[in-house]
Amino acid sequence: MQKNKSNNHNYHLANFLGSLLVAQQKKKVICTYWPCSKFVLEVTKVLRAEGFISGFSVTEERNAFRITVYLKYYTSSLAPLISKLRIYASPSYAFSCSYSQLVKIAFGKAEIFFLSTPHGIKTSEYCLSHKLGGNLLFKIR
Repeated sequence: MQKNKSNNHNYHLANFLGSLLVAQQKKKVICTYWPCSKFVLEVTKVLRAEGFISGFSVTEERNAFRITVYLKYYTSSLAPLISKLRIYASPSYAFSCSYSQLVKIAFGKAEIFFLSTPHGIKTSEYCLSHKLGGNLLFKIR
């Protein structure tokens, strides 16, 4: 993995993911984040598609977007689905990860990595099957 200069969207991503993790640890049903960037909205769509959240809604407020995320828990134990999270993207750097590097760190593991690729925000499973690399954002176990 290689560090590259990054945009400011990683700052919003880290705050958003931290908010989700804290809300799930406190057993909340919803988590509200404001102001929401388009990048955070794209990450939320992927989290929904992968089944880590129940859903979300977006409302416009004061020339910005407020996102309300409906959290999801295991039905048997009420344990949070997002219990372990590691953020790789920081406000000052992005971790560039080639396909061959992704194979080494993600193949056969229980963790799901999320990457920013030329095809949008994708999971490690998608990237491995399509032989893609990108900027490593975060992983969920």
